[in-house]
Amino acid sequence: MISARNEPTILILDDIEIKWTWKESELLHFREMWSDGVPINDLARELKTNKRSVALLVMDQEMKDEIEQRKFGLYGN
Repeated sequence: MISARNEPTILILDDIEIKWTWKESELLHFREMWSDGVPINDLARELKTNKRSVALLVMDQEMKDEIEQRKFGLYGN
């Protein structure tokens, strides 16, 4: 068994392309589409990014109470 002291550290999301910054206009457009029930594939295409970036944006916006949870989550309404 490896002790915690000698356990290797793993950096996650290191080699994955993520959009970390968003313009206010993009956030407003995202919130409108989210409220309209647009699924993640379409959100990513419309926002010109990937699904991972959109998933992180969803988590951020939900934690900030900017969007409501949806019945089918990332898959729309």
